[in-house]
Amino acid sequence: MEDIYTNVLKNDRLDEYPLFKKFCVLKEKGLRKESFKALSSFIDEAKEWDKDKQQNFACWLFTLFEVSDNIHHLLVHPLEENLLKSILKEWIKKNPKEPRPYRWFGLFLQTEERIEYLNIAIELGGKSEQLSLLKLIDIHFYSLWYSFHHISEDLYLGSIEKDTKLISNIQQLNDKVECTQTRKNIDDEINYYRELLNDWMMFKKEQKKDFVEWCKSNNKDYHWTNAYYYE
Repeated sequence: MEDIYTNVLKNDRLDEYPLFKKFCVLKEKGLRKESFKALSSFIDEAKEWDKDKQQNFACWLFTLFEVSDNIHHLLVHPLEENLLKSILKEWIKKNPKEPRPYRWFGLFLQTEERIEYLNIAIELGGKSEQLSLLKLIDIHFYSLWYSFHHISEDLYLGSIEKDTKLISNIQQLNDKVECTQTRKNIDDEINYYRELLNDWMMFKKEQKKDFVEWCKSNNKDYHWTNAYYYE
């Protein structure tokens, strides 16, 4: 994907928002103070627009975010907190069955309800919500990683019941992923955590410490075990 500056600055619709264009140009040049002054003026202007114009701007910008890298360069705190969040919240209030505002909240904005927003987007949009599916899968995998990232030290930080359910949830989400290769890659990672959890439970039934040595004795080959094997 191209950088967000490239995608925004070359987009014909940018001329419809001259103050936002000024912000983008100045920010791309590294003139932070001047760019934020332009952004403040743009936000004040946008707050006076009717709801349809605000929604059109949000659609345009978030659609570009979906196909760009380094969006944090433009998705700065004042833009998010003082304009975009309110536009999406109003959109959800007006049309609660539209998946896009839920998707964009979950993908791009800072919120403690990210998982809830993504789940709603998927519920409303089904398989068409591929970005929401992949983001939610990624969030769940991070939770599994956190549970196991000290496992080589005999320290499991998760809940067996919750992680078992999480693995099942990821599998259900992955069934909706359309890209065959992506689905296979996710299946491989699901199997990794499923086997690791099963091995941990078996280990705990047999002994209290030294999971790495137990894996070695039982021919369980994990990438992190090699660092602990000595001749």
